Amino acid sequence: MKVVGITGTSGSGKSTVCGWLTQWGYTVLDGDAISRELAVPGSRYLKELVAAFGPEICDGNGVLLRRELGQKVFADPAAHRRLTEITMPLILDELRRRLRQAQARGERCVFLDGALIIDTPYAQLCSIIVAVIGDREQQIRRIMQRDGISRDAAQDRLNRQARSDFLRQRADFVLENTGTLDQLRQQTEQLLERIKGIDP
Repeated sequence: MKVVGITGTSGSGKSTVCGWLTQWGYTVLDGDAISRELAVPGSRYLKELVAAFGPEICDGNGVLLRRELGQKVFADPAAHRRLTEITMPLILDELRRRLRQAQARGERCVFLDGALIIDTPYAQLCSIIVAVIGDREQQIRRIMQRDGISRDAAQDRLNRQARSDFLRQRADFVLENTGTLDQLRQQTEQLLERIKGIDP
């Protein structure tokens, strides 16, 4: 079974590509979605986060307050490393479990949607990595519109993510999202045909 990682920075169009793959009947495993599913009240995932960052990251019902957690970790490199140390092994275990299920169902190609795949343990799950790379100005506008944030905040978010030239160098394939949605969809369809022809 081929496992294809789909990666890209914020506003690149990665989620759009993964949405099409889902529509076309492929299994797409979203690392962020799995993280949210694991962070339910009473879970090991949430208990370890509370032990590391304090009970104030949850509300009165034990539900994770993501904004409060984010404020604690994203400005502090050591706290961010601790967050990764806690969450990544649990997410990886769940991804492996779902990949085993997909293989047992006889699926021949499964996709992994993740902003951080290259140079992380997630890459070890992938036989192929595809980077979706957008036009920076378009990305800034998409982020501003999608998240309701200022231009400076959108630029700062992109500045903290992988550079396009790095993604181009390290990915096996690249989807250039610099034109229309139809053009991106056509590229995705063509790439899918190429990937289907590659042995697992």
